[in-house]
Amino acid sequence: MAAARPPRPAGALDWIIAVIAVAAVSVGATLLSGFLFDQTKTERIEIADSGRIDVESIYTDRIKGSTDPDYYPSRYQAIAKSLATDPVYFDGYPEFDIKDEEITAIRTVVADADTPIFVAFLNASDLDDADGDLDLLAARIVNEMDDAEAAVLTVDATGLMGVGEKGVHRPAMSYLSGEYEDTDSRNALTGVEQLRSAETVDLASSHSYKHDDNGSPLPVRPESATAPHDLEYSTGGAVAGAVIGIIVGGGAGIGIHFVRRALKKRTAKQ
Repeated sequence: MAAARPPRPAGALDWIIAVIAVAAVSVGATLLSGFLFDQTKTERIEIADSGRIDVESIYTDRIKGSTDPDYYPSRYQAIAKSLATDPVYFDGYPEFDIKDEEITAIRTVVADADTPIFVAFLNASDLDDADGDLDLLAARIVNEMDDAEAAVLTVDATGLMGVGEKGVHRPAMSYLSGEYEDTDSRNALTGVEQLRSAETVDLASSHSYKHDDNGSPLPVRPESATAPHDLEYSTGGAVAGAVIGIIVGGGAGIGIHFVRRALKKRTAKQ
């Protein structure tokens, strides 16, 4: 039996096959990437044009409430109506940590304020129509009030606070944050004291910076997604597809090389 010959070094044909494999997989990956993009864009356009409401869960639907300009105002109108008779409002069922003497002190502070200040203790949740954002809740309440200049301080059951203003603005007021150890009513008292003592600036319009020119509360997290009709296949996507193709194609080319080499060895031994 003839002695086995050593494997021949990779020749021109091997390199050509490897290059063709890399190029073929790279182009294929890029074309596939573009095809999947076009397919996804078409599906999104069909959904957008159909007007169909597609909700995976209550949470994913409600979490977009803060960006909805057509929210139902009835809750905020009811709170505003209550505040017109009593400057302190309480939602019905949350267990707020309050002390009567601190609520009395809040009423005294707001009564001495130069501009109307109101306090609303609210049940705020990520599942409500404002996504639990206390600033947006306050802005929607103050929007329903008859006072030309007013501020609403909102407080949730954890002592967090938010502010909505109309007619005036307090630019130097620091961010309101309650102390965890304090009662909710103590935090609210601190908040109204800051509001009363802060310097106010008249606004050019009758609404605060948290409202648009028509008086509608501004969304806290405006919708930033690109409309499906405007989506374009980016250069980065094409480059990424090509890179993946090169990596996969390179692996395929190396694999083909070793397979051919193994076949040649087996043929040489026969």
